[in-house]
Amino acid sequence: MRLLLRALALPIGVGVGVGVAACGGEDVVVQEAPKDATPRFAPAAGGTSRVDPLRNRALPTGRLTITVDDSAPGRFRYRAPASVRGGLVEIRLRNVGDAPHKAQLWRITGDHTVKEALRIRRPQPDWLRTAGGVSLTEPGSTSRTLQSLPAGRYYVAATLDQPGTVAAFTVTAARKATQPPRAPARVEARDFSFRVSALRAGRNSVDFDNTGTQPHHAFFTPMRAGSTLSQVRKFFSSSTSTGPPPIDAAGTRETVVLEGGERQVTQLDLEAGRYALICFVRGRQGGPRHLELGMINEVRVR
Repeated sequence: MRLLLRALALPIGVGVGVGVAACGGEDVVVQEAPKDATPRFAPAAGGTSRVDPLRNRALPTGRLTITVDDSAPGRFRYRAPASVRGGLVEIRLRNVGDAPHKAQLWRITGDHTVKEALRIRRPQPDWLRTAGGVSLTEPGSTSRTLQSLPAGRYYVAATLDQPGTVAAFTVTAARKATQPPRAPARVEARDFSFRVSALRAGRNSVDFDNTGTQPHHAFFTPMRAGSTLSQVRKFFSSSTSTGPPPIDAAGTRETVVLEGGERQVTQLDLEAGRYALICFVRGRQGGPRHLELGMINEVRVR
């Protein structure tokens, strides 16, 4: 259940669990989860390409290689170069550790420090932004992402509620701002739903596009034979679930978190089968997980 717990303790900084922060002097608006309005299957996203941009060596990209290992049981350690030129960047995550890891990037503006950022809970201040990165990568493997990185100060962190060492780096000014081309598959995250196109069994190059205003990720968890999406929703929404789980946590795959309006081309290794596609992220000000606002769909991969 390790990967499952990863989703239920999504971070601000390194990966501590978050709660709801009250805003003094403001009316509290409660968003109710939809009852039966959520479509069971994710509608088609469209907008895919036959050309895989991660295989296109002619693209004018910089390269950022991040290495992660397990410095001790339960402790992670990231390493990254001191700087990389901005613009369209290929980000590589080399996992030389013993556990699955992903590389969540964070961008800091103003005079704030990484130490300050790692203490943040909710609400998330404007000077700290999720900035993409590389999706969940198995031990001994390397995964790649293609995305545009604006100039600024960044750090890369894990998303487990565990201690470890983050890596800070600087992105210098780009020669020109360039967005990544479209990919053969697409996952579009909205406020609060998903649209999906052309996912296949095996390694997918995926256009992960957050067209909403809230931060989102895409969490794929295999559904067991005979289970329903309602059972999966109940399993993740209840602290008192009993009986066998309706999902197979060992096959879970997930992307990093993107801010609203951001996109990247990333890699997802998926086996054939039925998946529940879920967003567990909360809004920048706190509030319910997006799952509780209806951001869950069934996806079939063939």
